[in-house]
Amino acid sequence: MAPLLDIRGLTTVIPTRRGPMTVVEDVSFSLEAGQCLGLVGESGSGKSMVCRSLLGLVPVPGYSTTGQALYRNAENSIDLLTLSEQALTRIRGREIAMIVQDAISALNPVWRIGEQITEAMLSNGTARSRDAARTRALDLMRQVGIPDSENRLNAYPHQFSGGMCQRVVIAAALACSPKVIIADEPTTALDVTVQDQILKLLIALQRDLGLGLLLVTHDMGVVAQSCQRVAVMYAGQIVEIADTADLFAGPHHPYSKGLLDCTPRLESADDSPRLVPIPGMPPNLAELPLGCRFHPRCPLATEACRTDPIPLRETAPGRLSRCLRAEDLAAMAPEAVFA
Repeated sequence: MAPLLDIRGLTTVIPTRRGPMTVVEDVSFSLEAGQCLGLVGESGSGKSMVCRSLLGLVPVPGYSTTGQALYRNAENSIDLLTLSEQALTRIRGREIAMIVQDAISALNPVWRIGEQITEAMLSNGTARSRDAARTRALDLMRQVGIPDSENRLNAYPHQFSGGMCQRVVIAAALACSPKVIIADEPTTALDVTVQDQILKLLIALQRDLGLGLLLVTHDMGVVAQSCQRVAVMYAGQIVEIADTADLFAGPHHPYSKGLLDCTPRLESADDSPRLVPIPGMPPNLAELPLGCRFHPRCPLATEACRTDPIPLRETAPGRLSRCLRAEDLAAMAPEAVFA
């Protein structure tokens, strides 16, 4: 089957006083129905900007310049980057929904919870009447695990905890029965216990409803728990794409290796490897280095890495890497790179 989302060469540019700044460059990946794809990387790598570009939400005066973002619904294939604002408005919520990072800020403090869930259904005609929308909202609140749902429909956001607000945002995202959900760091602002609850809820709903889920995170533990495939971003580019199990077994890019080395593991004290930070800092997007953007932090960099553009290439069946030494890295001992 064709993927629900097929992103090809997405590039997003923001004009600045110093000239155009490319914040996302040549990003390509696909998302299938029933699949959870993790989009991972450090803060500032461009993950959220990719999501905003797909839905036409790049902050003014940013603009997408090249590429395609093909969304395949039941009728045809649509390039999201070519749609007008009016056409995108019909897509948002109904076909592709987004769950934002800070749920409390995303909710209107003067609207009741029930009104915020029903708003999209009423505005785009998904619900036939206000009563039908309210019934659907009640069902969704029960589905996402909000207790005493009938009474809490009339509550305000300040009467909910952070975790419950996140459940409300998930319910609102599901209200119009979208085919794709983009979850942009949906658990970052929550404590660890609530993070686990929300993540399990989101994955269960995605699997039960057969949705395509694009999960944006910087937490490799979340990726291991939730995603079938993972795309790793660095400095506005995809540097590796692989099945999650394959990437954790042996990354094909030094940056992916660095992210894994920074991730705590549930092993005994004697067996657990030492956490090793990635040296240096991500580059300024206005002053990107030549060649591989990771080479100033990479102990495997060669002269070619410092001068030549590095393409995203196939390094194994179903695996892509933007590294000249991907095969060498795969053959190295686990601790040999950033030890």
